[in-house]
Amino acid sequence: STLDRSSAASDVYKRQVLPLDEDQRDALQELLNISMGQAANSLAQLIETKIDISIPKIATVTPSELYSLLFETTDSFYTRQSFLGDIHGEVMSVLSQSGLAEVAKLMDYDEPLDKEDVQEIILELCNILAGACLSGLSDQLELTTNLNMPTLFQPEKSNFSDLQWQHTLVMEVQFIIAISSFSMRVVFCLDDESLARMKTTLDELLG
Repeated sequence: STLDRSSAASDVYKRQVLPLDEDQRDALQELLNISMGQAANSLAQLIETKIDISIPKIATVTPSELYSLLFETTDSFYTRQSFLGDIHGEVMSVLSQSGLAEVAKLMDYDEPLDKEDVQEIILELCNILAGACLSGLSDQLELTTNLNMPTLFQPEKSNFSDLQWQHTLVMEVQFIIAISSFSMRVVFCLDDESLARMKTTLDELLG
């Protein structure tokens, strides 16, 4: 898959000392599983096709590690969208160029696709998946969040060292469309303040 990370980037998940204890991590992973499943169902209904999701991964990264984790890929589209509310942060999505035409067909777009069609499809996919993921997670945690519209961007032209946090919790899942070579990774980034709020909420849920 064009979205496979280099082994160096995937090591980020293996060597983590997480700011969550085991119970908090397990609870968060279960909540993510549910919300990501809801997101996959939303898209599956639209395109009438089965969608598989990976087990959610959770890690703490620096801005440079985030860059390695997400963007050491080729033949991909990238979007980012911020969210505000009780917790705030950013959702970044990596979409494979491979298989997009097949997905477009399932979404009733006519071939050949022009540049505007491609952008529209990418942004719609991000809105459906990221929106449903965030909404599902927020509802389960009883937190209020508001997701802004996604924008396309080029990682190599973005200065990740300018990000306002030095460490962030990232939560990642991959969506794979069964009949196509298309896949998409959705990564949620939370800053320290939002992580603290989430930990408190998880503790209340765990009771």
